[in-house]
Amino acid sequence: MFKIKFVKILFFSVIFMIAFASFGQSSKKQKTCVLKDWQFNYNLGFTEFYGDVSTNNYFQKFNGEISFATGISARKYFNQVFGLGVDLWYSGYKSKKTERASGVPTQFFLKGNYFDGNVNLLIDFNSLFWGATNRKFNVYGKTGIGYAAFKGTLTDSISGSVVVSGDTIGGNYYKKGGFVVPVGIGVNYMFNKNWAMNFEVNLRTILNDDVDVWRDGFKYDQLLYTSVGISYFLNSKSRKSKTKKSVRSNRPIKPVKSFDYKIYPDNNSSVTNNTSETKLVIPPKRERVVAQSDVIYRVQIFATKSKLESFNYLRQNFNVTGDIFENHQNGIYRYSIGNYATYNDALPGAATAKNNGVSDAFVVAYKNNLRVRITPEMKN
Repeated sequence: MFKIKFVKILFFSVIFMIAFASFGQSSKKQKTCVLKDWQFNYNLGFTEFYGDVSTNNYFQKFNGEISFATGISARKYFNQVFGLGVDLWYSGYKSKKTERASGVPTQFFLKGNYFDGNVNLLIDFNSLFWGATNRKFNVYGKTGIGYAAFKGTLTDSISGSVVVSGDTIGGNYYKKGGFVVPVGIGVNYMFNKNWAMNFEVNLRTILNDDVDVWRDGFKYDQLLYTSVGISYFLNSKSRKSKTKKSVRSNRPIKPVKSFDYKIYPDNNSSVTNNTSETKLVIPPKRERVVAQSDVIYRVQIFATKSKLESFNYLRQNFNVTGDIFENHQNGIYRYSIGNYATYNDALPGAATAKNNGVSDAFVVAYKNNLRVRITPEMKN
């Protein structure tokens, strides 16, 4: 019966993961500076059981009360703070008890197998409390709901009695499955942008008292899972078909040239909309330089109230290989690319940026290192 429940949970969990992945791949591009869209984990560790048939603490249980455990998980991050994950976990469990809750001496020994599948909410504490930055260590927490199948055997060495999950003793039927609530905390150590080592501690609370085939004090049975593993972070944008864009994005990234206009003197408290200052002087035919107006056209690809610590996010997600210009004006950091003499010259650059994933790319104009309004005359 345990094997049947194991197969059922595995089957429905795999179906859910496939459907979940399909949803994630069809969703819109997520703008995140630190966390990638997907994370896949494989973990190995050990489990300790806490319940009615349990006496020793965490360190005392290392003397014959720990069992091998392993798990896999897939996680989809919707932004730099929150994500949704699916875990599949298998473990053995052992425990012993020398005294009943009433104080009567006993010699109980518990041994069993456990499997669960669960869906969980993830919270990245780094981004939640300190903002989205590239750190080697990434601390996260998770909690969720799932279903567990288990089969335990409880042996009383004094009386010689053996009780197994599924038995009915004294009118009490001991279940072989139930809902589970996992709560955990973990740390990722990033080797590079894709690979990391993780350390996790998960407490799984089963919402019945039957995992240890005994009811004597604890309302719920719990399994504490301590593990280490390997994580792979997948950015779906880098998995596009092999086009010229993706090939170009794989070129070595040149050092970023940052142009911060705050270093220039600014004698104007605000940007004027006076067309006499922004009017484009039509150059001679076939000329591409607008020397008299000093108006420069660029393509804006990103804007934020917080300054980006690096341009890696823009380069990796929008296939930017040239210079990136940073302009801080009116409390907003704006990031743009290109250097065009006319508005019409900049339009193909905006179209290219949109094809590279910047859905709201548009042409902007700068004069005297300040962004200015583009007038109808400037577009002709």
